[in-house]
Amino acid sequence: MSVIPKPSELFAAYYGALVTGGAKTLPATTSGDIFAVTGGRVIITSLTGVVSTAIQAQATTLSVGNKPTGGSSATATLCATADLNGKPVGTSLAVPAAKASALLVSGADGTLVWNGSSGGQGIPFSNGGLAIIPAGTIQVTTGATSTGAITWSVTWMPYDAGAVVTAL
Repeated sequence: MSVIPKPSELFAAYYGALVTGGAKTLPATTSGDIFAVTGGRVIITSLTGVVSTAIQAQATTLSVGNKPTGGSSATATLCATADLNGKPVGTSLAVPAAKASALLVSGADGTLVWNGSSGGQGIPFSNGGLAIIPAGTIQVTTGATSTGAITWSVTWMPYDAGAVVTAL
């Protein structure tokens, strides 16, 4: 008799573990940590957010990066900035697969679509991974002091034995 895996088991096998943090207010023209990576390197398969408190209606740029605990400890950019000026609750965000690309921001309905030949937005839900992240933190950086909050989620797989991602 064959065993049919549960959808959650299939998700975990393909994308890795899911970690979702609490709502994080935007850092004031600086960087703020959203996840910690400990015990070694991890493969990030997706990194997404949803606006949980409306973003202030002014120019508010946001980018995502990682700051390793060893080596140069310089922050590496995972995506270029996007302007979140006045984005309402429910707006979806996603780090794209192409490093130099801007953070993806949904329209008013909160829907981001998979990349297609018609030039749709590219969501990084790929078991090939977005990046290998060393031990350290995953952080967001803003270009203005604005009110608002985002709830971040990451899917990941350990690259090194004992590596873990936790929400901050």
